[in-house]
Amino acid sequence: KRFAEEGARVVVADLNAKGAERVAQEIGDSAIWTQTDVGLRSEFDEMVYAAKSAFGRIDIMVNNAGYTHRNGDLLGVDEETFDLITAVNMKAIYH
Repeated sequence: KRFAEEGARVVVADLNAKGAERVAQEIGDSAIWTQTDVGLRSEFDEMVYAAKSAFGRIDIMVNNAGYTHRNGDLLGVDEETFDLITAVNMKAIYH
């Protein structure tokens, strides 16, 4: 919201479509929303396409996504959860 208040056009990208839509509506005409899993290259690319289609270009991109496992022993984290953590927290920044 703060970026929009300063004159930016904003893409609200989130796994939670309803939440993303709600935030974009609160921001107003200077925002769009997309349901995006930043851990998946194809969805990241779709989000970038949506941003460029709506606003012409991207000047700044902020990755505010993050994921972790429930509190507990690290050795108890299954491989699927570890892969999700790695995809969202580390790999997504390279997309």
